[in-house]
Amino acid sequence: MHKGDTLVKLFGSEAKVRLLRLFLVNPTEVFDSKTLGTRIHMKPAAFSKDLRALLDMGYVRRGTRVITGAADDRVRGGARRKKLPGFVLARDFAYLQELSALLISQTPAVREQLAAGIRGAGKVSLIVITGTLLNAERRMVDLFIVGDKLKKPKIEKALKALEAEIGKEIMYAMMTTTEFRYRYGMYDRFLKDLFDNPHEIVLDKLDRNQEGSVPLTILPS
Repeated sequence: MHKGDTLVKLFGSEAKVRLLRLFLVNPTEVFDSKTLGTRIHMKPAAFSKDLRALLDMGYVRRGTRVITGAADDRVRGGARRKKLPGFVLARDFAYLQELSALLISQTPAVREQLAAGIRGAGKVSLIVITGTLLNAERRMVDLFIVGDKLKKPKIEKALKALEAEIGKEIMYAMMTTTEFRYRYGMYDRFLKDLFDNPHEIVLDKLDRNQEGSVPLTILPS
């Protein structure tokens, strides 16, 4: 059984799993209902019961989110500040460490969902995950894609769905195969930093037999 299906059965609903994970990986952020819906890709009506349950059990507590008004919403002395009621993780919750161990390790699921979601988004040659997708500190990006005729809307749709699952915003970068080979051959700083730090190859279809191709010794065979 897929881990995601198991978690849904364990916690009772997909909405509760997404909420649990979102608060865990953003422990200091206060979320109002609208923002919660945007981040987990559900309407408030679909998760309001689960949110109340988390509040009742002490997993989250009420908080206040302060936002600054837009440029046309100024008051004398500075921008208008607005307080929005919301919810924040209760970091003293008794079973936080156990839930973190159960919910945050997502690399296998990320690998499967990325491969499935980006399929058909063009001729994808290379997918590398790093940063927050490996539960590590983000240096520049979390995802790197190499390919040709890539369909950005399809890729972003897949990433939005993945963000809803893992509770994290994903930063990504793309290159064409030609650009990647050129920049790799020039010892590009971005690529060096990417491959010098913890990363995982999700997909590798680069043609090693192409004339003038880069040996790519930094990639696993």
